[in-house]
Amino acid sequence: MNKLEFLGRGSGYNVAEGNTCAFLKKDDTLLLIDCGEAIFEKVVRMDLISGIKSVHVLITHMHSDHIGSLGSFVGYCYWKSRIKTNIYFNEKEKIGEFLKLTGAIEDESFTLYDTYNKSIDNLNLTFNASLTKHAKTVNTYSLLLKFDYGNDIFYSGDTYETNIDVIAYLKAGNLIYHDTCLNDCEGNVHTSLRVLSDKIPYEYRKQVYCIHIDGENFIEKATEKGFNVVQTILA
Repeated sequence: MNKLEFLGRGSGYNVAEGNTCAFLKKDDTLLLIDCGEAIFEKVVRMDLISGIKSVHVLITHMHSDHIGSLGSFVGYCYWKSRIKTNIYFNEKEKIGEFLKLTGAIEDESFTLYDTYNKSIDNLNLTFNASLTKHAKTVNTYSLLLKFDYGNDIFYSGDTYETNIDVIAYLKAGNLIYHDTCLNDCEGNVHTSLRVLSDKIPYEYRKQVYCIHIDGENFIEKATEKGFNVVQTILA
């Protein structure tokens, strides 16, 4: 089954769980989804780019817990291993300007792409991003990861909506990684556990993995509802 691994699973201020960051690693190819403030240190401690020749980073949005150490990661890949990082984000000018402010040089240490029907052949993967609802000040994108073999994956990013036909997607045997929190206040810019439970019938919840989690007893509450909570790789 196609699944993601995680370097962190926490919400923006949940430092105990680290920034939410998913990855796929196969042979000499590495894919990250987001690269928040705490992620670069984990990459180095785990020696995650050892043996890697091709690096890809998908960005969901530009909050610092999702791009805060991207500049360090790009520099590390280039100066330590002479790897040019492929970065995918629909707002290329914004992410490019951010990286330039860190001293990175486009087409030297990184290359920018949009996320419309892009492929990474070594991972047997094609992906698309679609605009979702999160904060008013930044655009946020969810990701559809389609594999050549086996199940596909929906990655919600930070959001208070689910912009796919959830039931049909799960009935087809696919997996969902969804922003989930205990906070259920009015105006919440994330998806509360209550809202996610309302969306997804119990019989499909084992195909759903909670990410971007908050609260000391989140795992207990989510598993009681029948959902999975992603496990993180220990550095």
